[in-house]
Amino acid sequence: MTEKDKFQVQIEKAKLLTVISIFVAGGSFTIALLVLIPGIVYQWAGLDIYSLSIIPFTITFLFSIASLIFGILSAKAAEEEEEKTLLAKKKEKQQSAFTTAEDVRFTAGRTLANYKKYAPYVFAALGMIVTFVILLLFWKFWQTRVQKALPVNVLHSAFIAAIFMCMSIFAGAFCIGQSHEKEFRWLRPSGAWMVVSFISTLLTALAALLNKFGYPGADNYISKIMFAVLAVLGIEFIISFITEFYRPRTADADDKPVFESRILSLFTEPGGIMRNVADTLDYQFGFKVSRTWIYTLIEKSLEPLLVIWLITLWLFTSIAEVGPNEIGMRERFGKLINSEPLPSGVYLKLPWPFENIARYPVYLVQEVVVGPKMENDKGEKSRPPVVLWTKSHYAKESIFIVASDKTGSDKDAVPISFLSVSIPVQYKIRKNEIVDFAYIHKDSSKILKNIGERVATKYLASVDLLKVMSSDRQKTINDLKNLMQKAVDEQKLGVDVVYVNLHDAHPPVDKVAPAFQDVIGAMEEKETQVLGALAYEKTVLPEADAEAIKLVLNAQSYKNNVVKVSQAESERFNKQVTAYNQMPEMFKLRTYLDFLENDCRDIRKYVMSSSIPYEVYEINMEEKARLDLLDVNIGEISK
Repeated sequence: MTEKDKFQVQIEKAKLLTVISIFVAGGSFTIALLVLIPGIVYQWAGLDIYSLSIIPFTITFLFSIASLIFGILSAKAAEEEEEKTLLAKKKEKQQSAFTTAEDVRFTAGRTLANYKKYAPYVFAALGMIVTFVILLLFWKFWQTRVQKALPVNVLHSAFIAAIFMCMSIFAGAFCIGQSHEKEFRWLRPSGAWMVVSFISTLLTALAALLNKFGYPGADNYISKIMFAVLAVLGIEFIISFITEFYRPRTADADDKPVFESRILSLFTEPGGIMRNVADTLDYQFGFKVSRTWIYTLIEKSLEPLLVIWLITLWLFTSIAEVGPNEIGMRERFGKLINSEPLPSGVYLKLPWPFENIARYPVYLVQEVVVGPKMENDKGEKSRPPVVLWTKSHYAKESIFIVASDKTGSDKDAVPISFLSVSIPVQYKIRKNEIVDFAYIHKDSSKILKNIGERVATKYLASVDLLKVMSSDRQKTINDLKNLMQKAVDEQKLGVDVVYVNLHDAHPPVDKVAPAFQDVIGAMEEKETQVLGALAYEKTVLPEADAEAIKLVLNAQSYKNNVVKVSQAESERFNKQVTAYNQMPEMFKLRTYLDFLENDCRDIRKYVMSSSIPYEVYEINMEEKARLDLLDVNIGEISK
């Protein structure tokens, strides 16, 4: 083969790579749209595994774009090399110098080299982002959806999945087979992900058929398995992206694109799993790990041991335990096969995924909260330790309409108010109605919460706001419990409402709560003043009564004293009159002497004779400087 023919072959192969990449990219993009619109947007298929198929088809489209660009750049680089060769021959014939200006024109080779060096990291990062973003969206959707959509037509879903399955396996096998040639090496990641698409659509057809034959729960198990597989492949993008920086390079190494999955290559490349493991290790470590004796030993014994280990683990799924506070229900492919509950203990069953024993805590008191949304978008409970009316304390409040006693001057005002309240509802599953709870209804806890919201909305619209928050709180709790239990029994939900409570009952935080707080403050101030007046009354009235009693008693005492003294004076006077009448002179003398003795006790007295005439007396009116012995009272000194 001449050199010119060699370049022509390289150009033709690069163009063929471009054409194959266009077909694979167009097909994967079309199928991804057919999965997105009817499967995710309109939920026509009603199967989660069908919706998850958008990830491998999207990754295939992304990697097909990578190989498409590689093919275009390879063709230009080959054409450039051919032109270089012609210029070199022309130089030999004409003996002319090969100028720098001519060399600058040849940029396709450098562009291809830069693309091979940097583009794989870009596509690996894009693959990682696409995978985890879509998986995160699916996870959030599964956590928040109320009820899963049912397939419009199960057989149609299985038929469409079978068509996609055939297209995927043929395209994947063709790309993997074609990638054995060096020029088509970049087709291998697209082919590997087409195989993943084949597996996903195959599981979609299987889930649709199981749904048709009465096993709707199979889709839940299959979709979760596929979700985990895609998550592992997404993590591999991260690991490959990091380890590629530290991988040793050898001159003769066949560099793989960093976005090519090593896990998928174990099953899609020829030569067996262990051979592919050996090639992967040789490529990663930069020397022939597969030629060491320890690897040879592992290669001979690992596969049998791994198979035995996996079979053992799979057989262990035949053992199931029902806990002390639980009962179990035996299911086969998600369908109940025996309505008799299994008590606590250890049981044998068919291995997973054929049979499962679902466990339900019938003796455990569980709780749902009617009213506010307790968790924010990050899944964190937003509830402060201290709840204030004027500050938001839930992720999202639930507002109920309640009646209001309008007694003010505005008679045209609507007699309603708004109430924000949290209503915890505690319940237990009825053991004898476990089938109704677990299989007749889907997500019975969510249904119980919806029933609680409906009952609370209807009941609170007929009661007064202030009474609910104060005097009638216990009555409201009892009424809500009875009404919820009645509604639950009508729906045959299979639960007993154990207790209902009212938490954080207050007006809505926005605008209403501050104004209501002012009203409550005014009412409290009024109550404070009334109680203060009552306290003042209780203090003043007893004091006034005591003062009145004191005045009355003092008056009575004065009256008795005056009367008794007057009576005594009157009686003494009568006796004195009687004594005077009998002995006037003696009475006068006694009275005179008594006056001198008692009334004139502290007055100095001079006794003079009245019969001695012309007697001159000298009276010294001065106080004595000292007492004479005759003036001393001996009795007082002795004391």
